[in-house]
Amino acid sequence: MTDRSWVADPAIGWRILLTARLDAPPEPTAVGTALRALAEEQGWTAGPPVTERDLGTLRAALVRPHPEPVRVGLAGPDLVVAAHHAAVDGLGLLRVLAALTGEPVASDARGAGDRAAGAPLGATVRRRIVEAALRPPASVAPPLRARGRAGDVLVDAEVAGSLRTADLVWAAARAVVDRRAEQGRTTRHVAIAVGVGGPADGAAIADRSGLLRLRDVERLDRDAVREAIRTAPLETPPGTAGGSPVIDRLTAVGLRLLAPRLGSSILVSHLGEVSAAHVDRLVFHPVTAGGSGISLGAVGHRGRTTVSLRARAARWDEDGLERLLEAVLDRLRR
Repeated sequence: MTDRSWVADPAIGWRILLTARLDAPPEPTAVGTALRALAEEQGWTAGPPVTERDLGTLRAALVRPHPEPVRVGLAGPDLVVAAHHAAVDGLGLLRVLAALTGEPVASDARGAGDRAAGAPLGATVRRRIVEAALRPPASVAPPLRARGRAGDVLVDAEVAGSLRTADLVWAAARAVVDRRAEQGRTTRHVAIAVGVGGPADGAAIADRSGLLRLRDVERLDRDAVREAIRTAPLETPPGTAGGSPVIDRLTAVGLRLLAPRLGSSILVSHLGEVSAAHVDRLVFHPVTAGGSGISLGAVGHRGRTTVSLRARAARWDEDGLERLLEAVLDRLRR
């Protein structure tokens, strides 16, 4: 997908994924027909659904960069929607799923609401560059043996009941501290980026998401995290053009040079409690941009919450990422 206003790190595929395990395997022809109708309505280009025998192979194919803004894949009862984040946000994935299944899909996520905006893009870029140089976010050290592979690693697990975004942010920060402690390292400046949805006004599916950013989360208890999320201003995402060619060029160059130090320790995005007929299970995988390149996704459905982690396969293997996910889940159980 080519979009001059999308100046984010070009090394990242920027495709978000929603996996829906349906009560029965979907019929590929019917899904393809629904996808073509949706693409025509939204002004997208769309090819036929990608089909694979297993879910892992399907996801690996769909996370790769591709010119189509939305791609759909099928593997048995699993239907996967992969979308470029410049065209679709997390809540937009739910709208795509509804169109493909012909059934209502709704979330109770409140989004950003009337939250105040933060600093303009130019000020945000300057502040983040200073932060990267002097107070870089704590990184999550990956297993060394995983280096050099292409693509992403995706893992997930279920927990009973509902989870709040604040619980996930607190648990993710504590898991970072725990992992670094195992390696004999102290932890300062855990930075958590929190994705929030925007209003879905009108018929067009688009990226209306926002970003909150919390610093030094290792110092906060659950109540303090909840308050920090409630009061944090909306960040101007570095991937958003600021209308100035100079700022856009500086942002693009800064992202390329400082990506390992410019982002956050982990990105957290929760799609809320979702109701969806004939869907047994949902999994959401956000993007892996900047910093440690790790994202934590969550979605509640049918009395369960699926928590996922996603990281770059060049740095992580499945075993290492599953151990990090277990550290998050362990903190959630306390």
